[in-house]
Amino acid sequence: MGGSPLFWLVLALFVLVSVSLTAVVLLQEPKQAGLGDGLSGGGGGQDFGTSGGTRGGLQRLTIYLGVAWGSSALLLQVIPR
Repeated sequence: MGGSPLFWLVLALFVLVSVSLTAVVLLQEPKQAGLGDGLSGGGGGQDFGTSGGTRGGLQRLTIYLGVAWGSSALLLQVIPR
């Protein structure tokens, strides 16, 4: 396996973040409101507030992992192989 050691390090990080992001998304509880309910204004804007407890923590973790995933995907394109 030739190539830059930095490339392989970022690739390993990308795979780890991908698996973690998948697991965190699957751990979240469904909101039980379909797309039509969200578009029609149902729900009263509760999704825009901060959620406490485990739900809020999983949402924040999902955001952080999503940013890490996107950043590492961009890095994989920039780093020479």
